[in-house]
Amino acid sequence: MSTESTTGLELKDSMYGFVASKPQLTYTENGDPRLYFKAGQRHRHYDPEAGWENLPSTFHDVVAFKGAAQFGIQNLREKDRFIAQGSLRDYTNKHTGEREEQFEATRFLPVAARPKNTAGRAPRRAVEREAQSQDTASQEASQVEQTQRRVPQFQSAGSSRHQHAAPQMGL
Repeated sequence: MSTESTTGLELKDSMYGFVASKPQLTYTENGDPRLYFKAGQRHRHYDPEAGWENLPSTFHDVVAFKGAAQFGIQNLREKDRFIAQGSLRDYTNKHTGEREEQFEATRFLPVAARPKNTAGRAPRRAVEREAQSQDTASQEASQVEQTQRRVPQFQSAGSSRHQHAAPQMGL
């Protein structure tokens, strides 16, 4: 369900999961791309006495059309994690005749897996310091380039206009 706030902020449903089946690209009667795959969601429950408990995963139909379908087929593979924006809708399954629900995605965002093992990684402060020093070095290099790119200006005898010298090509 899509809602809009008084300030114009558009809000839509979203889902987080993993691609549980190979994405299939087909085309509608109008020739628009249509993407379909099964998405899985892992569920967990926190018990104050036992800690986190894994619950059975659930599986859901995901469909996307047009640009979202093209993006999905190019960027999503089986077992990839993703976030999708869109809406949940009911439909009638053509094969069984039963009412089912599917998530109709209008946007996908692939989610890169975060490494669990961070051994050998520099602490965040060191990484930030190095990024700052690289920014400074980059700015200094840019200033040197700009200085070297300046072309001397010459004033012709019959005109008070400034003209740029033509670049010389060494052959």
